[in-house]
Amino acid sequence: MTKPSPPPTVLVVSLGGTITMTRTTEEGEARPTLSAEDLLAAVPQLAGTGIVVKPLSFTTKPGASLTFDEIEELAGQLRAMDGEGAFDGFVVSQGTDTLEETSYLLSLLYAGETPLILTGAMRAPQLAGADGPANLLASVTVAASPQARGLGALVVFNDQVFDASRVRKTHSTSTNAFTAPDTGPLGTVAEGRLRLLATPAHRPQPLPLAAAMTRPARVGVYAASLGDDGTLLAPLL
Repeated sequence: MTKPSPPPTVLVVSLGGTITMTRTTEEGEARPTLSAEDLLAAVPQLAGTGIVVKPLSFTTKPGASLTFDEIEELAGQLRAMDGEGAFDGFVVSQGTDTLEETSYLLSLLYAGETPLILTGAMRAPQLAGADGPANLLASVTVAASPQARGLGALVVFNDQVFDASRVRKTHSTSTNAFTAPDTGPLGTVAEGRLRLLATPAHRPQPLPLAAAMTRPARVGVYAASLGDDGTLLAPLL
C-alpha cells in the first residue's frame, strides 16, 4: 500500500501594505496594523485546500516605506529556508506601490527552486469588495503547485500570474492593477488550481547580497528632461 504524500506547506510572509490596513482614526485614516496571522484568518477557504499554511510577520509598513536593506534581509532568509527544504512555497504580501520594484529585486536576489509568490491588495480589508483574501488564496495555491517550482519570483494578482521581472502596476485603483505589457500573464488561477500557459524565457544568475560584498555598489537615477543642461547634476558629481 502506497503511503500518502504529506500535504504541501507554504510560508506566508507579511510586509504590510494596503492588505494589512485598518482605520485608526475617526476621520478614516488607515494604517498597516494586521499581522500575517490576521491575514490568514480572513481566508477561511484555505482550510479546504489541504495546504498547510504558516504565517510570518516580517514587518508592517506601507509599500513606499520598505527599504533595500529589508528586501535583501528577506531574500537572505528565503535563500536559507529554501536550502533547508522545510517549505514547498513562499508567499510575500506587501503594499502595491512598490510591488513591481521589490518583486524584480527579489527575482535578482532569490534563485531557489521553492516557488516565491508576491501579492497584495488594492482595497483595504474594511472596504466592500476587498481583494486581499482572494489574492492570498490564489497566491498560496500557486506557491504549493509543483508547476511553479524553479520559475523564480512570480506575482499573483487578480487570479493572474506574472513574471516578476516583467510585471507593471498600470492602475492606481483598479483590482486589475497589474499587467505585463511585453509578455502578458504566464498563467491564471482557475477552479482552485494553477493553469500555466508559459514560463519565463530565462532566469538570471542571483546577485550577491550586499552583506557578502566587500564594496556594495551604489547606483543613482537622474531624470533628464528636454533642455536639461546638467546643472542640477553637477553638485552630485
